[in-house]
Amino acid sequence: MKKLMLGLVFALAVAVSIGVLSAGAVTSNKAVSVKLNEFNVLPGVQGAPAGKVTFTVKNSGKIEHEFVVLRTLRSAGGLMGKSGEASEAGNVCEIGSVKPGQQKKLTLTLKKGHYSILCNLPGHYKGGQFADFYVR
Repeated sequence: MKKLMLGLVFALAVAVSIGVLSAGAVTSNKAVSVKLNEFNVLPGVQGAPAGKVTFTVKNSGKIEHEFVVLRTLRSAGGLMGKSGEASEAGNVCEIGSVKPGQQKKLTLTLKKGHYSILCNLPGHYKGGQFADFYVR
């Protein structure tokens, strides 16, 4: 029984390590492309180095979206408030409206840490339109 438990713990540790390494894929490029659609936020990379980062945000969906950058310790999926929208505590900046087919740029100076990027228009966050982003 001890060997089985030890094996399970080891397997879990390996799985978590692989997940953390792949989830933390950070590029040295400070240009980040982001695609918005119903109902996804799809960054080209999941992280960037600290300093000036330029997000090029394209709405490839059929309805209007917004792009919100929050600095937070909580995962992007754990920000839901009572209203069904994400709490915007830690708001760094946002692009208020990105119409279908439109592309906009947002350049920010970001410190090391965890960020959540999302669309917080009514029903969009609740529909799953968010992603975690890491600055290292």
